Parts: sequence; C-alpha cells; structure tokens
Amino acid sequence: MKRSILIFGAGINQLTLIEAANELGVISVVIDPNPEAPGQKTTDYFYCVSGDDYEGTKKIAIKHNVNGIVTGQMERPLRLMARLAAELGFIFHSPEVVEKSLNKHLMKQAFIQNDVPCARGKLLRQDDSITSDSLKTFEFPLILKPKDAFSSRGVYKIESLKDIKKYVRETRSFSSNGDILIEEFLEGPEYSIESITYKGETIIVQYTEKFITPFPYTVEMGHLQPAELNIKERKQIELVVKKAIKAIGINNSASHCEVKLTKNGAKVLEIGARLGGDFIASYLTLASTGVNMDKAAVQVALGEKPDLKHKYKKFSYIKYIELEAGKRIVEVKDWSDILNDPNIVFANVFVKPGETIPRITDSAKRPACVLVQGNSKKQVFEIAERKAEMLKSRIILKGNYD
Repeated sequence: MKRSILIFGAGINQLTLIEAANELGVISVVIDPNPEAPGQKTTDYFYCVSGDDYEGTKKIAIKHNVNGIVTGQMERPLRLMARLAAELGFIFHSPEVVEKSLNKHLMKQAFIQNDVPCARGKLLRQDDSITSDSLKTFEFPLILKPKDAFSSRGVYKIESLKDIKKYVRETRSFSSNGDILIEEFLEGPEYSIESITYKGETIIVQYTEKFITPFPYTVEMGHLQPAELNIKERKQIELVVKKAIKAIGINNSASHCEVKLTKNGAKVLEIGARLGGDFIASYLTLASTGVNMDKAAVQVALGEKPDLKHKYKKFSYIKYIELEAGKRIVEVKDWSDILNDPNIVFANVFVKPGETIPRITDSAKRPACVLVQGNSKKQVFEIAERKAEMLKSRIILKGNYD
C-alpha cells in the first residue's frame, strides 16, 4: 500500500510541500481552514478544517490511515500536531518542544540553561509597569517583542524609555496574553540557518544572510544564499545552532534558526521548529543547493533518512518590494512575463486592486517579491533589482497617471 501523509496548510507557502509528497509517491491528505486554499488543486485529498478542530483533524488522519504528519513554515498548527502525534504515534515534536519553540520566554530559558549564547532578556507580564528601575540592568538600545508572535509582528528596536511607551501597547496586542520580552540589542549581521535533524543528528543545509527594514522595524526585505561567511564564522555559527537545537529538544524535524554574528561571537536570536518561511525552504534553498527541504521534511516525518546531498552551488536571492504607503491600488497588470527569465525562480504579488498600501511594519504587509538564481552575488542582486522594478510598474497606484 502507498504511504500517506497529513499536511497542515494548503496556502501559497505550502504548495512545494504538497508537490514534494506527490513526487515521493506519497498520498497527500491536506487540511486548511480556507476553502479556497490554492493547494487543494494539487493534493490527493483536501478538507476544509478549522485550525482548532482537533477531533475533526483526528478523524481525517484515522480515515486515511496516514503514516505521518508535516507542515512547512506554519507555526499555528504546531500545538495541535504535537497533541495528535502523541495520541496516534506519529513522528513529531513533543508538546514540550513545541512550547519552547513558540514561547520566546521558555525558549530563552532553555538557551540559558544549556549555555547557548543568546541575548539577555527579561519577561514583563501584562500588568507589569515598565520603568527605568525595572530596566536598570539593561542599556539602550533594546529589542521589544511579544512573547509568542511571529513574522516580526510587534518587534521594535527601542532607543529610550519613551520609545517603549510609544510601542508597548502594540507589542502587547500581538502577544497571546499581553506578556512581552525586552532584550539587549545585538550588534552585527543577521543570518538564518536552514537545518534538518534526523534521529538527533543535525545537518545544516544552508546559511542565509538577511536584509531588514530600517529600524525601529525589523521586517525582513531580502534573503541571500549562501551568506558571505568564512570557514571560521560558519563553524562558529554551526556550533551554536546545533547547541540551540538540542536545547529546545528538536530531534526529528526541520529547523530555522536566527543568529547574529557579534564581536563576541555568534549568538542565537530565536529558533523555529519548522521549515523556514519567506520561501526560504521551498524555493531559495533549492535554488542555491539543489536540496529539496520539503522532500526532506516529508521523509523525516515518515521515518526515512532524508536526502540532503547538495546537487550544485549557486547563488539565490529573494527581494521583497516596497510601495508608497497610503496609496490605493487601482490595477495589477499582468506580470507573468517576468517569469520567462530563466534566472527567475519565483515571483508573486500579494496585493489586490482596491487595497491601500500599508507601512511595512511586519512581514504580512510586504506587497510583492521576486526570487532569483545566478552564478554570483552581483548577478542575483542586479537581476532582482531590475525585475523588482518591473514588478512594481505593474502595480498601478492611485495618482500614477493623473
């Protein structure tokens, strides 16, 4: 009998995960709360299921006698998945591991207890007042973040107590219970590390360099692979990342670890017990290495040794575009010709006519992107810049042709 796998999520970020299961000859059973999710067109079975419907999800898993469960970059279903795995015996994180990966305070405690280099931080409860006295062990600048949000929501670089008072209400609004973290700001370039852990052994697949918005926001506007790192820097990052993975308890999963390379060495910011978002795992890493991390995630979920052999060495770069905030979108013209360039791996427009362009304060507010493959950093940057301008020209804003 063919094996089957239950995939959580059928959105645009999950399409390559569904394709990976299909290419491996695995029956794909996919659930998503959106009845119009694009992944339903490529899966063997699709069900529209609420994200908190545990019993409904369990019935589907039993009905199809699935052999494993998997998701891509999504964090919302992780708690439900851990519960399902514990009850039905699937390979997945324990509920404790999921909590450490979602709750940034628990994550930091795990890092500290296991001597993982990281930023000093302090948890402030919903009713805690923030004063100079409560921050006397810290020096500005600082980072203000929700305890358990994602996609840079509510994350700010803070220069003074006045800044905290300016942003803290919004930061608390993204926390499930209003709890927030204040951390020391780490100076240095930022990277993410794309890894697969199988039976406790971690293989780092790729090093990604990040490009973010000007502060106080911390939204990622570009990712480059491979990151420009020398052998010593890579080894230093590898050691702290593997230490962080063990500290959280990840033993059979993809992971996405964010690191800063400071004057005092590599320090871990956060770690996700999942594939990297922003199309990093799905398209960017495949374009630079030939390693299909979606396939690897499916293989691990089914108890198989993943194929992580690098097929080639290329450069890949994803660039998110920025449009003038406050303008209304009149029309999105056809941009499919951009995909005809052999160097373009992926591109997409996330906005629609009638919408108003917001300020980019978190990842969900970025309007479009292009992803390029090439033979050098210079080449991918030049192509991405040119194609990004083409893509921007197809998004017609009110007032463009007054």
